Amino acid sequence: MTFDFLRTIRFQDTDAAGVVYFARLLSICHEAYEASLQASGIDLKTFFSRGAIAVPITHTAADFHRPLLCGDEIIVRLTPTPTGPDSFEIAYQMLNAGGKSAAIATTRHVCIETATRQRHPLTPELTQWLQQWSPTDSSPTAATPPD
Repeated sequence: MTFDFLRTIRFQDTDAAGVVYFARLLSICHEAYEASLQASGIDLKTFFSRGAIAVPITHTAADFHRPLLCGDEIIVRLTPTPTGPDSFEIAYQMLNAGGKSAAIATTRHVCIETATRQRHPLTPELTQWLQQWSPTDSSPTAATPPD
């Protein structure tokens, strides 16, 4: 199953040309990530409080297929996939009002102990989150190409 996050592109998301600025696309993806965690019952304040475990992003990538403009209503479709006992990847697809792909992005995350910065197995809450939103076969998902 995937997680869908509805979002309106705001003026602050755009650059001088009036389209979504590349760095803001990743911020929008992170909003969807946070919303999916919350929808799974994870308390965001606790999760991001810099406790004993952290889940930093270690890689990002994004491709634009169509312009996203201020006022556009989009769906951010989030699909996480486990990549190891201590890591996962999230594929994001931004769909415009017509259901066409406007952009895709990927983030890779690794679970670490904050004191040692060493890898740590995924927490039970992250494992549950992955089970809730991952494809049923848990195989890596390829981003859908533009229409």
